[in-house]
Amino acid sequence: MDLRASKKDENSSYFSEQRGVEMKVSGTKSGPSIAVLIPCLNEESTIGKVVADFRTCLPNADIYVCDNGSTDKSAEIALASGACLLKEKRRGKGNAIRRMFEEIDSDVYIMVDGDDTYPAEEAAKLIQPIINEEADMVVATRLEHADKGSFTASHRFGNKLLRSVLNLCFNANLSDILSGYRVMNRDFVKTIPITSRGFEIEAELTLQALSKGFVIKEIPAEYRSRHKGSESKIRTFTDGYAILMTIIAFTRDFRPMFFFPMLSLLSFISGLIPGIRVIKAYLKTGQVHYISSAILAASLMTLSIFFFITGFFIHTVNRRFNEISIMLKHTKRQ
Repeated sequence: MDLRASKKDENSSYFSEQRGVEMKVSGTKSGPSIAVLIPCLNEESTIGKVVADFRTCLPNADIYVCDNGSTDKSAEIALASGACLLKEKRRGKGNAIRRMFEEIDSDVYIMVDGDDTYPAEEAAKLIQPIINEEADMVVATRLEHADKGSFTASHRFGNKLLRSVLNLCFNANLSDILSGYRVMNRDFVKTIPITSRGFEIEAELTLQALSKGFVIKEIPAEYRSRHKGSESKIRTFTDGYAILMTIIAFTRDFRPMFFFPMLSLLSFISGLIPGIRVIKAYLKTGQVHYISSAILAASLMTLSIFFFITGFFIHTVNRRFNEISIMLKHTKRQ
């Protein structure tokens, strides 16, 4: 499915600028250069197969493995399999992805996990919308074609809950916001600032695209069960909480006229509950009773007004920053 924002920063696509210009892939064939980015932490049982599969399916792509402090033989196996090895000592998938985004220059970026749950054979169809300039990021959605047992009940519930919150906050209709198999163009990768350190990275990539007007396309893909000896690094509650906080932070910063009016409404209703009691007593007696309830109600109503005004203020600041950003981009092109 295509998800288009109301505007796309007036940026012409990188591929549009390069149309008709030959770009070398691994020094052999013309076409857009492709980089496969594989963050890796203790995946010695699978990393060699993942690298080999992508070398077979995308022979002209450059394959990078970012070792994130593995204590097993993952780094050695990746090198022996023919991958370019980067090392990121700061633990966390987000740190590994940010390092690769900063270090690697390419036209098309494929992000995939090193646990062999995502088939390399799906890469060709995921790349096509990027090459055809139909999308800035293509997400391989897993839920339709997931192997039995590949998701625990808690992971399915968490995925659905977080997806629902994100879709509500950003008026979107995405089906899988946590997929680790994504294809992105250079414009997207080199424009967005990555701040995530852990497994909230996938949610942040989705949120960055939505908040900045990039086009997301979802394509169903197979999702396999983990191999023996490969263990999930995700901590259900800790990482789930971090992802939820990331969604809330982006909503606060990029959709203030949704976030703050909602807080305003919540505060108003909360103030109404003790306030009705005070108003009823005043209408009967002409005097203010229940002083503590009156103070609480007045405080909550004041807070409600404050939240609403704050939303307007942040919205105005965001709008001005967007205008300045667009003007600076036009100036650089000139």
